[in-house]
Amino acid sequence: MHKIKLSNTEHIDNYKKLLPAEDIDSLYSLAAKLKGKKIVEINATSFGGGVAELLRSQIPLMRELGLDIDWYVLPANDQFFNITKQLHNCLQGICPLHPNVDIEYYQAYLDDVAKNLPEADIYILHDPQTLGLAQHLQNKKVIWRCHIDLTAAEDSTHNWLTQHYQYFSKVIFSLESYMAGIEKNKAAIVYPAIDPFSKKNYLLSDQECQKIITQHPIDINKPYILQVSRFDKFKNPLGVLHIFSELQKQMPEMQCILMGNYATDDPEGQEYYKSVHKLAKQIDPYNIHIIVQTDDITINAFQRRAAAVIQNSNKEGFGLTVTEALWKQKIVFSRPVGGITLQILNNKTGYYLVDEDSLSANEIVKVLRGGEKHSAIVTRAGHELVKKKFITPIMVRDYLRAYTSI
Repeated sequence: MHKIKLSNTEHIDNYKKLLPAEDIDSLYSLAAKLKGKKIVEINATSFGGGVAELLRSQIPLMRELGLDIDWYVLPANDQFFNITKQLHNCLQGICPLHPNVDIEYYQAYLDDVAKNLPEADIYILHDPQTLGLAQHLQNKKVIWRCHIDLTAAEDSTHNWLTQHYQYFSKVIFSLESYMAGIEKNKAAIVYPAIDPFSKKNYLLSDQECQKIITQHPIDINKPYILQVSRFDKFKNPLGVLHIFSELQKQMPEMQCILMGNYATDDPEGQEYYKSVHKLAKQIDPYNIHIIVQTDDITINAFQRRAAAVIQNSNKEGFGLTVTEALWKQKIVFSRPVGGITLQILNNKTGYYLVDEDSLSANEIVKVLRGGEKHSAIVTRAGHELVKKKFITPIMVRDYLRAYTSI
């Protein structure tokens, strides 16, 4: 197990500008109930995915509230991560007819990891990669945090997952629709959130954005649509390229940017990237730009200067890239899947793409040419929704309610 060192950069005073005083007070009251308890959060990777990003903002804020909390990740193991990627795919509904997942190796690996588990009073295990640790913690308070969409899970894989629910004092989901197979009193809902003061989300001037963007080989004078995501079939960047191909017929001045990193626990990422790169070259090698292994400030700048942000996922646990774009008051187009449905209220906080590439392109053109007044109303509403429901202290409050309930 590897302990992740974090600089405690979160400052709760920042949020006094955004939240009522009673919301801040409730954080301290809830944290006081956990005084003297050691809390350990465990996930698969420290980099390259939404879970790691959430923990990087959540844990410093919890420490500032006085909690004794640490973050550990599983040791890297390619064979294990290949197995957990298969599990992840089956749980999100893309699975072979007869899945051949090596659960014996999965469990043997975690049995070995369990020999070095740190001592704690409360353990929070994240996603399917950590499930097999639970049986080693039967005399402890253990919570499982599910970040993925289980609504179309393959039956045998879902049965495997739900058999682990017996070990948990609480299971936390992002949406109620993911809760099949668990007693209602054992489940809790916590919405993921963004940190508005992180490098990815803090305010950048237009000049700062331009300085960052000009370091990349794109035409700064031409508009672009942008998708930020891992290179993953569930995020569907190939579909973005097909939409862009249709969009270009009506808006030839437009560029397309796909920006993302590889998660260390996703062995399919680089192969999928190759297929995206190949199609991009076929469609338009000059106006499609793929940027990988980038940093948070660069993502921030590209989001702020985008004509529109797209999230073309066909499955999505929550969709923090949508949250980020709404916070920045951008026009957002997405599919109505998973947690995106909590964020995009069609024609009110953003817009839904439709199934056919040409129809989605037509919708984008209609909105971008439809006048700034309507767009400003929509983007402002999106920002206010995030401020009310999807920023870090709101998420931490709901986690603390779940932790104290056990």
